[in-house]
Amino acid sequence: MSNSGKRKSGDANLASEFYVASQLYRLGYTVTITLGHTKEIDLIVAHSDGRIITIDVKGLKNTTNWPLTPKLKNENHFYILVNYKNKFSDLSFHPEVFVIPSLEIENVLVSWAGKPNVTCVGYKDVKNSKYKNAWGLLFK
Repeated sequence: MSNSGKRKSGDANLASEFYVASQLYRLGYTVTITLGHTKEIDLIVAHSDGRIITIDVKGLKNTTNWPLTPKLKNENHFYILVNYKNKFSDLSFHPEVFVIPSLEIENVLVSWAGKPNVTCVGYKDVKNSKYKNAWGLLFK
């Protein structure tokens, strides 16, 4: 199978949803992927003790910004940002993952330079943050 075809802009998001679902499954959680049928909720995750959380996943092929306009903010909703650092097609590369509780998303949200009506999370603002690989924040 050739991978020389042109990729669509949404490919990083869909790949990221499956990547995060896979990681969560490996951690022992039950995961449902909504496949875009539920706005702002890409994954529904169940803990073995019955707790449920929802996740909005954003994928990024490069190292710029994740456009983000948070609509859901509660203690059971999270944003997971995935960064492929320009290695989207390199299957030996493991993307960086940032787990941000929705109640804390405002702490990392900025206006996109040159696009005053667009909010985003900048890679440079989270790359060394407490959110990197913070899977433990999901069910604490």
